[in-house]
Amino acid sequence: MIDSQGEPLTRGEASATNRIMRSCENLGWLVAAVLERWPSHQPYLERSLGAHDGPALRDIDWAAAQVRRLMGDEVDTFCSHYRWMCDVFNLEALHFRRTGEYRCKTFAEAEVAVYQDQAFMEKYMDGLLLSQALWFNHARSFIGFKNRFLPMIQPGSDYLEIGPGHGLFLALAAQQPQVKSLTAWDISNESLRKTGEALRRLDVARPIQLEQRDVMAVREAGSFDAIVIAEVLEHLEAPLAALQSLTRCLRQNGRMFVNVPINSPAPDHIFLLRSPQEAADLVRAAGLRIIDESLEPMSGRTIEQAMAGKATVTCLYIAERDE
Repeated sequence: MIDSQGEPLTRGEASATNRIMRSCENLGWLVAAVLERWPSHQPYLERSLGAHDGPALRDIDWAAAQVRRLMGDEVDTFCSHYRWMCDVFNLEALHFRRTGEYRCKTFAEAEVAVYQDQAFMEKYMDGLLLSQALWFNHARSFIGFKNRFLPMIQPGSDYLEIGPGHGLFLALAAQQPQVKSLTAWDISNESLRKTGEALRRLDVARPIQLEQRDVMAVREAGSFDAIVIAEVLEHLEAPLAALQSLTRCLRQNGRMFVNVPINSPAPDHIFLLRSPQEAADLVRAAGLRIIDESLEPMSGRTIEQAMAGKATVTCLYIAERDE
């Protein structure tokens, strides 16, 4: 859960946010902005941010700088929407604990409950932007992408991202000299419009092809050297078919970055994975061989604590075609 309740902080934890506000210009600014408007959120941020080491915090500070730019002069709005989103996630977590299931079972249900509600979506997307820096597992996904996946990309590579959202991954990929071309697909034109606007606000100068595409309907084979699908599969009714489609798009010796959470109740999550083994089996069933793996529990828990409490764990995989 994302609320302000929890175990008492240890002496080491008690100064985590203060240290961050002193040492990390942009992450510190973001933490201060949230706590000014939501002081009781500090225990959660202590546990979530206090679990990172110094190098990780420097990476997150870069992400926080992009978040800060995207927030612009709407700090009150974004912080309010972040708090609203945390409350929504708490309700979903309570439902999950009571029932053992996600609330939505089909894409049609998620579309009615979330995607067709423009006001809901605006607040949801604003909140998710802040979570990229403030939630431990979301930040660790960015760090894995930056420090493990991007260095594996070979010179002259064609890069594809599915569901680019606010464009933080795209913006970083655009800085890599070994990336020859950048393409992003989303099923929603409105989402792509928002991605394009975010990239402009981040001053991304390189051309990026934003295309409305249904990953299930892809027919191209061997078109990309690097593919990223992060926080998308749990939104699909048939994630295996989506991964198989992307595997066909991957060139020989290409790499795919897959981020999929387990036990992750959210208003628009429909496909439930209950263990890291299930997540890894999904990736392998798509015809991929996992060459790098990390498991990142929410809020800085250990993996043992997360599994015992059926808490969210982000599963990160780098994979290549199993041929």
